[in-house]
Amino acid sequence: MKDETTISHLERIAKLIRYYSLVSTTEAGSGHPTSALSATDLMCGLLFGGTFRYDTENPDHPNNDRIIFSKGHATPLFYSLWLAAGAIDEEEIMTYRQFGSRLEGHPTVAFPYVEAATGSLGQGLSIGVGTALNARAIDELPYRTYVLLGDSEMAEGSQWEAIQLAAHYELGNLIGVLDVNRLGQRGETMYGHDVDAYGKRLRAFGWRTQIIDGHDYDQILDAFEKASKSRKKPTMIIAKTIKGKGVSFVEDKNGWHGKALDRDQLNQ
Repeated sequence: MKDETTISHLERIAKLIRYYSLVSTTEAGSGHPTSALSATDLMCGLLFGGTFRYDTENPDHPNNDRIIFSKGHATPLFYSLWLAAGAIDEEEIMTYRQFGSRLEGHPTVAFPYVEAATGSLGQGLSIGVGTALNARAIDELPYRTYVLLGDSEMAEGSQWEAIQLAAHYELGNLIGVLDVNRLGQRGETMYGHDVDAYGKRLRAFGWRTQIIDGHDYDQILDAFEKASKSRKKPTMIIAKTIKGKGVSFVEDKNGWHGKALDRDQLNQ
């Protein structure tokens, strides 16, 4: 079990991140807050749990670990993470999705902490494979590549091509985080909350897998620590999560994909 002080600290950061994911999308009148809320604990555990290596004052530092949001619509989470890290301020996050803002609805390199534009689902893991190969074969540097994936995009063939190649090239420096929140844009995903179905398929391709509760910090921190020690096998952390986690009236409810709360709902 991890230190209770560490977990309490992460829980406080996660509350801040959830708050800004909600208020920024309400201010914009659009966005994907429920998709952000399901992965908040996972990404909070990654960025602030001690395994992610990054100089926030120098996003171009060659030794920085890389983070790619393949589920690019979860930008409310992405930008709120960097706010919590001190890279942006409250004034800027309230410009989310506004004309001229760096904080676009899907990530682009206009924001310097973005590794790749990922508006089209199913592309992030392929980019991650290239980044991990680059670290080993060209840069010859020890940075790791982390890719946040949505369960809906696992229906895309491009994901499985990337999965095959990552195992073939023994990319132990590639770590996927699969946010299994069960719900896509129009209902339940192919496997719903059956995390074992994803695990069996990934292991068949030669990946190391770890199945966790995506809202349990003990399990989250343990998963990232173990993944950081892998040398020849890419790792997929398969996390069972709740879409809309933290907002009782939208948790695990269909019909909330891509919808911001209105101001009355936000005040609840």
